[in-house]
Amino acid sequence: MLIPIFSYLSDRLPFGNSLRGISSEKLEEMMRRSKAPAWHEYAIKSRKWRKHACTACRWLKEALPTTASIFEPGCGSGANLLWLGQQGFRNLSGSDIEGGALELGRNLASMLALPLEVWTDDSMNPVRMPEELDAILSVNWLYHIPQASLGDFLALYRETLKIGGYLACDMVTRRYDAVPGNQWHTKDRGLPVEQRRPSEYTMRLDPEEVSSIAVRHGFATLRSTCFALSQPQRAVYLLRRVE
Repeated sequence: MLIPIFSYLSDRLPFGNSLRGISSEKLEEMMRRSKAPAWHEYAIKSRKWRKHACTACRWLKEALPTTASIFEPGCGSGANLLWLGQQGFRNLSGSDIEGGALELGRNLASMLALPLEVWTDDSMNPVRMPEELDAILSVNWLYHIPQASLGDFLALYRETLKIGGYLACDMVTRRYDAVPGNQWHTKDRGLPVEQRRPSEYTMRLDPEEVSSIAVRHGFATLRSTCFALSQPQRAVYLLRRVE
């Protein structure tokens, strides 16, 4: 019983989840130089509290040797990959559609002397696809893409993984459907209805649905956990490609 309890607590506590060696002053300077969207500064400074991202990364750390190849579509500034780099991983790559965020990631990797290869790409319609990966990390982006589906994502990236390779991802649960105003963008709820944008959480799936979709696309669910008190509620999954 001790191992499940330890794992449960580790998934929810902030210890060991921060990026080391990045001062606020240096980060602000790099933000200005790269012109990355302001959100990325928050994501880096507050990384230890972003449980859905930290848990997915830590599960990959526990499952893989540091020689493993890990790719993150939708990597933004690469904060998750940089954290893995600080844990000793050396074969790290990612893609994102936002060039400023990628420039920030490259500058941070250079400052921290960490290996990181990133390139500009549309993660749901990629031009460049890696091969023979040991793992894919996908957090905090897929459920923001209108008309995207988890099934399409798994079908697209399955062949880039080795048989037995891992995919760590998160998903907003359908509990969010019961939140008042969930159909609107969270920043717009105080505006007149005609000025509100649709919700940024365009995809919501419960754990049973995620596991079912995973099976249909050649993945087994090895681990999952739900952060019941987060808003929106998110769950994290560790999938593995089966033959």
